[in-house]
Amino acid sequence: MSTPKPRTDPDAPGASALREYNRRRSNREATARARLGGLGVLLARATGDPQTTSAWKQGAQAEIQTGAQLQKQLRRSGVVLLHDRRIPGRGRANIDHLAIGPGGVTVIDTKAARGRIQLTKVGGLLSPRRELLLVNGRDRTQQLDALERQIQAVERALANEGLSDVDVRGALCYPNIEGLPVLRQLRARNGTLIIDDPRGVAKLVRRAGALNQTEVQRVSDQLARRLPQA
Repeated sequence: MSTPKPRTDPDAPGASALREYNRRRSNREATARARLGGLGVLLARATGDPQTTSAWKQGAQAEIQTGAQLQKQLRRSGVVLLHDRRIPGRGRANIDHLAIGPGGVTVIDTKAARGRIQLTKVGGLLSPRRELLLVNGRDRTQQLDALERQIQAVERALANEGLSDVDVRGALCYPNIEGLPVLRQLRARNGTLIIDDPRGVAKLVRRAGALNQTEVQRVSDQLARRLPQA
């Protein structure tokens, strides 16, 4: 499947990651031009982006894929989607997607990784038991920690609007992953976080709840105000 072309409007999925990619690429070409003129720019383009730069483009493309697939899966569901929202007071920290539906709010953090996903427990007896998230065998448990911080930011924003009773859940979304279990979702942190592709995440977003459409819109409007575009 071809990768969607990144959009550049501020509220589009992946907009801030794409801006950062373009900024880094432009700075690299400007440095090359200052040293070698036009030849430097050609050489910079010919050698390709360093991994620290290309990672931003890959992240943006994954967010675009997730946004498009969520939009498709949630059509006519009454769910409101917000993308690329900034967490005030947290520097460049952002939330990739927020989905607001009858069951409450789902905080979605998209990752561009491909390969195998595992949850495993380590420790015991002489050391505390810990849950690890492994992606292609590498420890990526910090992604769960980051998602929990995003959930906390959303809960604070809702509480400040008198909406602390709204259910908030979290999902790590991997649009290109191949190693997820076929018949079940991965659930982390005592089942409070799910790890899945966009189709599986959409199932969580569509959970039943007591919010009517007017209340869903109110919650989304308040979150859009409290968590501005990144």
